[in-house]
Order: sequence, then C-alpha cells, then structure tokens
Amino acid sequence: MLETAPSEGGLTVQAPAKVNLTLRVLGRRPDGYHDLESVVAAVTLFDVLEFSASDDLHLACEGIPVSAGEDNLVLRAARLLRTESGTRAGARVRLQKRIPPGRGFGGGSADAAATLVALSALWGLDFAREDLARLGASVGSDVPFFFGSPVAILRGRGERLEAVQARSPWWLALAWPDYGLATVDVYAALDRLGASPVVRDTLYYRAGVNGRPEATAILEALEGPASGAAALLVNDLEGAARRVRPAASPRGGLDGMDLRAVFRQSGAASVGMTGSGSAYFALADTEGQARRFGDAARAAGAEATVVRPLRE
Repeated sequence: MLETAPSEGGLTVQAPAKVNLTLRVLGRRPDGYHDLESVVAAVTLFDVLEFSASDDLHLACEGIPVSAGEDNLVLRAARLLRTESGTRAGARVRLQKRIPPGRGFGGGSADAAATLVALSALWGLDFAREDLARLGASVGSDVPFFFGSPVAILRGRGERLEAVQARSPWWLALAWPDYGLATVDVYAALDRLGASPVVRDTLYYRAGVNGRPEATAILEALEGPASGAAALLVNDLEGAARRVRPAASPRGGLDGMDLRAVFRQSGAASVGMTGSGSAYFALADTEGQARRFGDAARAAGAEATVVRPLRE
C-alpha cells in the first residue's frame, strides 16, 4: 500500500484512509486493551507526505488543521525509528492532510506508517517491512495494517493481520459530522456500558459471539452486490460512540449518529460506522449511487466524499 516516489529533493508517499467494514470487540484484556476482530479495507482517500533530508526533525502541516507538535504520530514514528536505528539523521516532513482526524479513518496511523517507510529509505536503513510494522505497533494499534494487504482481518489489538485476497467492486460514500471522537473516550464509554467483559479464557472467542457475524461472513459477500453486506456491517463501538460527543462541538450541528438514517433514507441498504466514529459509510454498486448517497449527507450538513477500495 505504501510506496515511495521520488520528489524534488526527497521522497513522497501517499497514505490511504481505512474503513472498518466490521468491528467486533471480543473482550477487554487484563492489560486494559481490547481484543478485536475487524475486516478493514484501505480506500482511495489519501494524505500526502513529502520527505527531504535535514539536520533535525521538522514537521509542517497543510490542509485540514492538525497539530504539528510532538503528539503528531509522524514525529513519534520518526523519533522511534531514529532511536531504534541509532542514526542521527533528520528530515523535513510536509504533511498535506486530507483525511479528517477523529472520524475512524486511521489517518494518523497511515501517516505514521508512511513515515517509517519513507525515512527508512531516505536514511538508507536496512529495515524490512515486517520490522517497520513491528515498530509501528508501538505507535498505534492501526499502524501495522498499512504495511500489508489493502483488505485484511485484524485481530488482537490490531497487530495480528490476515491478508484477504478478495477485492470488492463496491464504491463507498463516506460522511462525517463537524466533530471527531477520541478512540480512548469511546472505549471508556463501552466499558461503562458493561459491553466489554474482561477476557479470562478462550470460550469468549467461539463462533458467533452474541450472534454477531464473524469476519468470514462478510468475506463471502465482498465480491457480490453491496446490498448483500447489509446485515454484516456490525460495529460493536457504535452504541458507545452514540454516548460520546466533545463538549466543544456545536450542539446545533448534525449529530454523527444521524448519518445512518440519512444514508438509509437516500436508498443505501448497507451502512456502517468506521472505527470508533464519528464517520459513517454507505456501500454502493456504482459511482452514481455513491455520489447520490454523498449528496444526501452533504444536504444534511455533513462533509462527504466518494471513494473505492484500494487495490495493489
């Protein structure tokens, strides 16, 4: 998914967004993390990162406003790679931010993965992709996904990946409200709801936990019509996400949870929430259908775009 291209004085990498077609929370682990099973697809919405040599690490951000400070995963990934490799090299990074943060698209994780790939090449380091993915897992649970197949099943915290060969013909309309959700807040809300029992044994992992479809169910629908996935787009975080909204968000604005209804009213049969929200997606068989769904979301006050699943 992540390929470097030469640019003036350095390298450029496109970092794709991801959509969680399904997300089951299998339990809360004793270490505080949650075990997941999720079918994830990379899509054609990209951040663009440009890297050039420098004496230290510098980050400049353009496009959608995000922090350029030490909390940005680009800098965290760069500093980790420098520490692990022992190099004293630096880099100047220009991030063109197009993936909205806090909506469940994994843009920050994609940026971190792109940083590890680009700086390994720019600094002449002998790191295999597997090694970079391992490093990335310590930056964020979603980071390893971006080193593998565009469609995969994620398990554990997200670090255990199973590549999926099927490639869907679907189009997707993505829509999101004017506020994002912090993943940690959504999981905390899930735990307060009592919907995430602590994992003590393997019995909880048996097929069809609480009637929620396993990953294999949606894999069988991937190459069929979009409507065939309607009953399979389960996200166990949706109920918790409904209970989380930043105090600073405009109370009169569109509630992200209305987007499911907006998509359905526009004719979408298969609708889901990605990640921990606040974005929703609607599957479509044609670009025209997807654009109609996206137009309906914009008319309701959301931001929206149309994408396709990424192919190698």
